Amino acid sequence: MLASDRSQIRIDNAQVRLIAARATGTVHLMSDRLFLPIFILLWSSGYVVGALAIEVADPLPLLAVRFTLASLVLVPLALRHGRWRGAPFGRLAVVGLLLQVVQFGGIYGGFALGVPAGLSALVMLGLAPLVTTGLAIGSGQEHGDVRLWSGLAVGVVGVALSLAPELGDARVGVGVILTLVGMLGLAGGTVLQKRWVGAADMRVSAAVQNATAGIIVVPLAAAFGGHVEMGAQLVLSVAWIAWGMGIVSLLALVSVLRHHAASAVAALLLVVPAVTAIASAITLGDPLHPATLAGMLVAMLGVGAVLRRETTVAPPAPHRLHAVTLAS
Repeated sequence: MLASDRSQIRIDNAQVRLIAARATGTVHLMSDRLFLPIFILLWSSGYVVGALAIEVADPLPLLAVRFTLASLVLVPLALRHGRWRGAPFGRLAVVGLLLQVVQFGGIYGGFALGVPAGLSALVMLGLAPLVTTGLAIGSGQEHGDVRLWSGLAVGVVGVALSLAPELGDARVGVGVILTLVGMLGLAGGTVLQKRWVGAADMRVSAAVQNATAGIIVVPLAAAFGGHVEMGAQLVLSVAWIAWGMGIVSLLALVSVLRHHAASAVAALLLVVPAVTAIASAITLGDPLHPATLAGMLVAMLGVGAVLRRETTVAPPAPHRLHAVTLAS
C-alpha cells in the first residue's frame, strides 16, 4: 500500500470518528497532544484540593457531599442525553465502588491521618501502574514485553526520585495502609472499566458510578457523622472535588481508557505525583526539592516509552480524538 493511500485511510478514519461524535451529541473534540496534559493536570489537582478539603471536613461527610453533588448533575444529564439501552448497570456499579468509594475513601482517609498530598500521589500512582499492568496482562487484555515493563520501571524510579525528600517526614502507619487500599481500588477499577464497560455511554457510566458511591457513603455518613467547618475553603474545595473531579476528571478517564490501553493510562498517571508535589508547594506551602523536577523528567521518559510502545503495537490514526462536550 502506498504512503498516500495510508494517509487517506487515516484521514477517513478521523472523519468517521468526528461524524460519530456529532451524532451522539459530542461536537468539540481534542487531540491527544492537548487532552493528555489536561488530563494529568486535572488528576493532580484532586490531591491538592482533597488535602485542602480534609483540613476542614472529615472523610465520610466530605465524600457523601462529593458523590451527592456529582450525582445531582450527572444523573439528569444521563437521563436526558445518555444511551441507557444495554448499559451494564451491575458492572458499572462495581467499577463505581472501586473507582469512587475504595479509591477516594483510601485517599481521604490517608489525608485525615496525616499522609501528605505528595506522598499520597506517590503511593497511589507510583504503584498503581505496576498493579494495573499486572492485572491487565493476567486477565488477558494485554501482552507484556520488555519495553512495557522497562518503561514502567523508569517511570516508577522517576516518581520515587521526585518525592524522595518527602518520604523522611511523612507520617506512616494506618494512613499509608488506607492509601494503599485506595491504590488497589484505582488499579482494579481501571482494568474493569476497560474490560467490562469500555463501550458504555460516558455520561451513563459516570452517573451510575457516582450514584452507586452516594448510595453506599451517604448512609454511612449519616450514621457515623463527622467534623465539618463551614467556610469558603470547604465550599470551594467541595465544589471542585464534586464537579471538577467527580464529573470532568471521571469523564476524562473514561475517554482516555477508550482510546488507550490500561497500562498506557496507568503510565500517564506516573507524571501526576511530581506535578502534585509542585502544586502542593505553591498552594499548601509544602517544600519543593530539586529532586522533584529531576524525577518528573525521568518519569516522563518512562511514560513516553510506554506510549511509543503502544503506538508500535497497535498503530493508531495520527491524532486520537476525545469528545469533551457533555451534551448537544
